[in-house]
Amino acid sequence: MLQDKTILVTGASSGIGRAIAQYFSCQGARLVITGRNQQRLNETLVSLSGHTHTALTANLDSVEAIQLLMDSISDKVGVLDGIVHCAGIKKTLPLQALQEKDFDDCFSANVKSAQFIVKFLRKKGRFNPLGTSVVFLSSVAASCGEPANSTYAASKAALEGLAKSLAMELARINIRVNCLAPGMIKTEMLHDFSKHITEEQLSKLLQKHPLGFGEPEDVAHAAGFLSSDLSKWITGTTLFVDGGYSAH
Repeated sequence: MLQDKTILVTGASSGIGRAIAQYFSCQGARLVITGRNQQRLNETLVSLSGHTHTALTANLDSVEAIQLLMDSISDKVGVLDGIVHCAGIKKTLPLQALQEKDFDDCFSANVKSAQFIVKFLRKKGRFNPLGTSVVFLSSVAASCGEPANSTYAASKAALEGLAKSLAMELARINIRVNCLAPGMIKTEMLHDFSKHITEEQLSKLLQKHPLGFGEPEDVAHAAGFLSSDLSKWITGTTLFVDGGYSAH
């Protein structure tokens, strides 16, 4: 499905990002994978099918770091056919515990990084003018409220708004921009989240997913569709991959 496509996957050192990289490699993509942790990133690299992939340790906390990453990818790999931006953070905090730094960190990691990755992608010679796909990893939290989740939810709602505007702005140069909105996926992030809520709250959350909690591979398959030519007429939308959670 992704044969001969060159695709950047951020946040590939664990969880959903790792599953996406692994699935994309099986679908014939040539990958550039990034993450903060070199050891975990190397673990992802050796798990990929094929031998044409590139791993770059990257911290996307500043515009300068993002520009350096995109410059490096352009120099080492050349034109990108797609980006799946999985890197981000989740802070589970009740309102009374929220500090300004928590808010700033969340929006920087989840929104600012996405905007500037695309800013540096759209330079001439960095994207495929015949068709390039950008996929942002959003969350059902952008549409469905849960306690102690306001800052994370706000950042993901902002991300979806960003995707719509970018889709309109970049359609003329054949860059598509979409979001994936997973429900609760069995990753380290879910494990960390469960530490901040009671067993009763976790049980109620599970009940809100008619098909149960998801696996990282469920999101990877959807990301593959949005990154492939099968979705060449889809832009500016959010695909929910949530086991029915948002249907309530």
